[in-house]
Amino acid sequence: MLVAMRTVLVATELAAPADVVWSAVKVPQSFVHVAGAALRIPAVERKQGPWAVGDEVEGWTLLFGFVPLSKHHIRVVSIDDEAHTFISAESGGAVRNWDHEICVGAVDGGNCTYVDRVEIDAGPLTPVVHALATVFYKYRQRRWRALAPLLAAAATGDFSRPYR
Repeated sequence: MLVAMRTVLVATELAAPADVVWSAVKVPQSFVHVAGAALRIPAVERKQGPWAVGDEVEGWTLLFGFVPLSKHHIRVVSIDDEAHTFISAESGGAVRNWDHEICVGAVDGGNCTYVDRVEIDAGPLTPVVHALATVFYKYRQRRWRALAPLLAAAATGDFSRPYR
């Protein structure tokens, strides 16, 4: 039985300017924060400085911070500052390909859109991995929505916006 790749596509609007969110996308600490307690990759936690094209990180993926799932490999393929797109090629365990694209776009009123698009190939486990990835990316975007007003306040020095 041949199982085709599946795509996760999750989008949200964030209460912060696109350039502020884009700056956050490019640092591993944002990845660590938005993955939260759901998923940890200690190798990413140890990464110093911003992501750069060609960066590669490999290490254990820990569900809920302590349950080992598999070794995961992340390679940064593209960072486009003009288009605000970040692309990584990932794999590990049953996952043959996990090609992740993040896009950030400006919206009126100082907000932005944030889109995760992930192409997944996990062989016969693709439908299960796709379902779990969809839940995970919705969780991540909820954490981005909570983080965005703080990023905006830190960037502008305006702490009058309420935290959501």
